[in-house]
Amino acid sequence: MNAAGWFRTGLAILSLWSPAWAEDVLRVGGFGQDAVGIVAEGKGFLKAEGIRKEYHSVRASVELMQNFGGGTYDVIHTTADNVIAWAEGQGADRTTHDFIIFIGGRKTLTNEFAVAPEIKTFTDLKGSGKIFAVDAYNTGYAPVLVAILQKHGIILKKDYEMKPVGGGSSRVEAVKRGEAIGGMLTLDDELKRKGFHVLARAQDYFPAYAVGIGAARRDWAQQHEGLLVRYTRALIRATDWILDPKNKQVALQTLQARLQGSVEEAAELYNEAVNPNVGLIPRGKINPQGIQTILDIRRVMDEMKGPLPSPSKYIDERYYQKAIASIDR
Repeated sequence: MNAAGWFRTGLAILSLWSPAWAEDVLRVGGFGQDAVGIVAEGKGFLKAEGIRKEYHSVRASVELMQNFGGGTYDVIHTTADNVIAWAEGQGADRTTHDFIIFIGGRKTLTNEFAVAPEIKTFTDLKGSGKIFAVDAYNTGYAPVLVAILQKHGIILKKDYEMKPVGGGSSRVEAVKRGEAIGGMLTLDDELKRKGFHVLARAQDYFPAYAVGIGAARRDWAQQHEGLLVRYTRALIRATDWILDPKNKQVALQTLQARLQGSVEEAAELYNEAVNPNVGLIPRGKINPQGIQTILDIRRVMDEMKGPLPSPSKYIDERYYQKAIASIDR
């Protein structure tokens, strides 16, 4: 073979192998991967897009948003409440950030307001001075708690207080230590045995709430448009795959493998994803009404003043639209 032949052979080999070593690393932050994130990775949707995800799990909203704003993560998956709060300078650092929501998530919250056994009704909280565990004082699910209680005439600082302790597991531990008598949390077997019970479900109050959305810094998104479109495409495909009933058994196996053999956790994650009331929004579409709900709740917290901005202020669908167009071709 002459030199030209060797050169052409070398190029052919490089073209075959380049996707394997040319994967883009995407740094993703969140509170633990959901069904879409696990399936996107486990079923090869990310790999097909030439993406290797580097996932960073956090325990509190402040940690997530400070790291995100500081550039530690390229994208995050969280509630739109965190994105809006920090975009408006209402987060812990009180500086504004130019964040965008590029893909939707689930239809609404699955959180429950759980309380100690002596609290039988909302009336029992009137003038009680009780303390509830929250993630952060004015972000995460704290505004949801405040809004639910206000609907029953229970007023923050007058009837109760909140103690910021971090994410869901941290709130549960705070209750077990006796630092709070409840909060927006998921009861484990220990708390159930002690008589803790659910007083309200968030989904009964807010049928639309933007949770599990994907967000990026606007400047990063503009500089990495191709990567963000590919990532969005992988998430849409993973969402479509999960919501297809014929994939149920394989989906459960995929989730179980990621959760190291926990059949119960896998089933819980899958059932939440496909639940018609609270589960995944088909094709990962962004629901402006879910964002509007958050704006309304933040006004209850007195964080949003004057005329509320439109949900479109926080949405940039160009990456989603390009991803959808390439899938549907």
